[in-house]
Amino acid sequence: MTVPGIDTEFSALLSLLDRTAALRRSAEIVHRVLGADLAAGANRIAEDDTMEVVAVVGGRTEALNGLVVRPQEGLGGQAAVLRRTAAVADYCLSRAITHDFDHAVRAEGLHAVMAAPIVRAHRLYGLLYAARRTTVPWTDGDRTALLGLARQTAVAMEVADSAREMAEVAVFSERQRLAMRLHDSVGATLFSLRVALTSARTAAEAGADATLELLADALALTERATSELRAQTHSLHQAPEDKALAVALQGDCLDFFERTGVAAELVVLGDLPPLDTGRTDVLRRTAREALLNVEKHAGAHSVVVSLYTFEGGVGMTVADDGMAGDITLHDDRGLGLWTMAERVERVGGRVSCVGNDEGGGTVRVWVPAARAFQPAEP
Repeated sequence: MTVPGIDTEFSALLSLLDRTAALRRSAEIVHRVLGADLAAGANRIAEDDTMEVVAVVGGRTEALNGLVVRPQEGLGGQAAVLRRTAAVADYCLSRAITHDFDHAVRAEGLHAVMAAPIVRAHRLYGLLYAARRTTVPWTDGDRTALLGLARQTAVAMEVADSAREMAEVAVFSERQRLAMRLHDSVGATLFSLRVALTSARTAAEAGADATLELLADALALTERATSELRAQTHSLHQAPEDKALAVALQGDCLDFFERTGVAAELVVLGDLPPLDTGRTDVLRRTAREALLNVEKHAGAHSVVVSLYTFEGGVGMTVADDGMAGDITLHDDRGLGLWTMAERVERVGGRVSCVGNDEGGGTVRVWVPAARAFQPAEP
């Protein structure tokens, strides 16, 4: 069964390259297309198919966020074990499931609940939930639609896992290459230094006149090793020009998480066109300001920073799932973003700040590439 609105969003789902972001987007689609009062996505976090709810759309409380669902527990645990869609008309009164999570369900005022396993090639990735605050039962069409979206979400999560694996392989490959460079340069010099110092000690013990000369050679080798080590360390620290922006934003996301405890992920979609230093700096400062606003005002559980090629330049979004999605560039709380908007416009770009229908806010920025220029919209 094809449900309008689902298949058309599949390509966007695939492009996220992040498990949590894919689950949240899927929950948003369930909430909108199936007309659910609440939708949620859970991620598999253990080999025994234990799940954790990481994305909730349409929630009134925090009761479901972070909920851990083990096999057979509640409706989701049952769907995970059976590998098929499960549904009840009134969750807290159903005799077909366990009632480990009745407190959270009651807190949200939920009755009719449906859960579909996110499965691909017999591998379980997570769960998708749809829920109503009435006892109107789910139809066979609803079940089919949720299961279809769950299968598409499984593909998106598999792609995200593959992208992460490729990134990790690339990192370890680079580490091996750098290890060989250190071995061939600094390691070789230190070996020569050891030989020189051993010769100096032997000469000193024998009372030879060559001791000072050998020590001078050892000192020269020490200086050479220090210089080589400094150069290699600099090369490790210095990101390639085409990766500098992503590396900097990744560091900002990590700093944000360590400061707030709120998950922050960076997603880079494909190769980016070259940017000059000024535009790169504007994007990074805008991202920092957007993250600061999330920290101050949003009460979010997660933030996703995305970089992508768009209209001959680089686009960036900072999207959160908080509760302060009505902030605008002209809001008193958005003074920092308003200042950032001026900076973006000076380099020929544009910026907007909007609230998401399902909660949270999104800051969108575009700047032209190094050889392109597009005037800011009036």
